Amino acid sequence: MTFPYKLASTLLAGAVAVLLPFSAGSAQQAPATDFPDKPVRLIVSYPPGGGADTMARLLANALTEDLGWNMIVENRPGAGGTIGIGALARMQPDGYTIGIGETSNLAINPLLYPHVSYDAERDFEPVAPFTAQPMVLMTLTDSPYKTVAELIGHAKANPARLTLGNVGPGTVGDITGRFFAKETDIDFLHVPYKGAAAVMNDFLGGRVDVFFAAAPVAMGHMDNPRIRMLAVTTAAPIPQFPGIPPLAETIAGFESAAHSGVLVPADTPEPIKIRLNAAINQVLDNPALRKRIMANGNIVLGGGMQDFARIIKQDAAKWSAIIKASDLRLD
Repeated sequence: MTFPYKLASTLLAGAVAVLLPFSAGSAQQAPATDFPDKPVRLIVSYPPGGGADTMARLLANALTEDLGWNMIVENRPGAGGTIGIGALARMQPDGYTIGIGETSNLAINPLLYPHVSYDAERDFEPVAPFTAQPMVLMTLTDSPYKTVAELIGHAKANPARLTLGNVGPGTVGDITGRFFAKETDIDFLHVPYKGAAAVMNDFLGGRVDVFFAAAPVAMGHMDNPRIRMLAVTTAAPIPQFPGIPPLAETIAGFESAAHSGVLVPADTPEPIKIRLNAAINQVLDNPALRKRIMANGNIVLGGGMQDFARIIKQDAAKWSAIIKASDLRLD
């Protein structure tokens, strides 16, 4: 499966965004030109200070600074991101409460948690794709494998001996690791931790052999001489990781990323959604914002409402197959 966006030659040369065209359906109605006339709340399903919160605040600040909107970021963390997005589903569908939806709380968690309070397809309407955050396959420089092919060969010669760390069960990194194991027919020992700091501590201590790190975590260790970055989980090279090959060069079609985008509650009027979509794409066209997003390891998306709908659908189908094959469930 390929990402539902293309890394154009300008991105590969160092540009920082690919903005997709608006969907045809969006062009058939006029936007609500008087919207907004009061503050807009942006719900983030994760705690302040984390990667998701940082990206949401960059977007909110851009809407305030570039367009003069009065944006309020509201953090509602808990239960793997399901509490905040569940709260969004119950909000008035008037455009004045929007939220950031991600691969985790839209495509993965509904399959893992038996009692989520929302239906990802029924309770929300997509507004615009925002970012894609790839993973980076890392090992230590004193390991016996210097390439992905060598890692695969070593793991097959030593079944169930290599440890594959992740930041928690059911996270994008965990599911990516299971996807990698399935595609290569490798039997890893999957070792879950509570957050990136914990797994990095054991990884650097030699107690974890391999780690799919989220791009922002990997970027923080670009100059660490003890770490070897084997591959990035994109279809083509990306400028944040110069010289790091795509994993797809070794495993055809292998791609993995945590996608994010803006959602509204179901039944939000179409003119409001069109206005929100236009505003988000407008601020994402600001080079300063794109640069800051890219500096955090993300790929800038942007695009139409149907583009984000397609991303959600493709993520759900892809990760559902991996989760079912792993028989993974969380309480």
